[in-house]
Amino acid sequence: MQAEFLTRMQSLETTVKDNTNSLNSVTEALEFMNNQVEEITDKVSSLQNRVESLEKENRVLRDKCDELDAYKRRWNLRVAGIQEQRGEDVRKILIDLFSKVSPEIADQLIYTLDVAHRLGPRSEGARSSRRIIVQFLSRNVRDQIWRDARTAAVLKERKIRIFEDLTQSTKDARNKLWPLVEQARKEGKRAGFRGPFAYID
Repeated sequence: MQAEFLTRMQSLETTVKDNTNSLNSVTEALEFMNNQVEEITDKVSSLQNRVESLEKENRVLRDKCDELDAYKRRWNLRVAGIQEQRGEDVRKILIDLFSKVSPEIADQLIYTLDVAHRLGPRSEGARSSRRIIVQFLSRNVRDQIWRDARTAAVLKERKIRIFEDLTQSTKDARNKLWPLVEQARKEGKRAGFRGPFAYID
């Protein structure tokens, strides 16, 4: 009887030791996993900080590129409504047109109108003519034509429109502000845009 009891006790002790060893192994595994999780968490946190830093740097660089692009475009104008013809000399056509828009600077155009060409590929059978982009060597000449174009009779008669050459971000900003500008004009106020910003007097 006593021998059987001792045998059972030894068996129970062995079971307890085995369970204890198993628990110790599980505890060690959990501690290892916890350390791994902490290490991964630290790495993820570091990567998140790096990503945020890169995103900020990317925004800054994108803004600078947009500013440079917008600055370069201030020497440009876009023209719509000029009938397209094969073999046309777009630069000459615009020099003739702008001479009528701003006759007081007509003699400067041959020297200051640098490049002019149609935008995009030519499409056979297209109903409308492609727009034209023109780049000036003189900002003063460009600005004079832009101002005079608002009241030029020749443009109204020929249904030709002249636009600023805007970046997409500037267009988007103006589109958001347009309802305010439109409402101000309906109220008889002087309103318009300067770059991506609206002004209301």
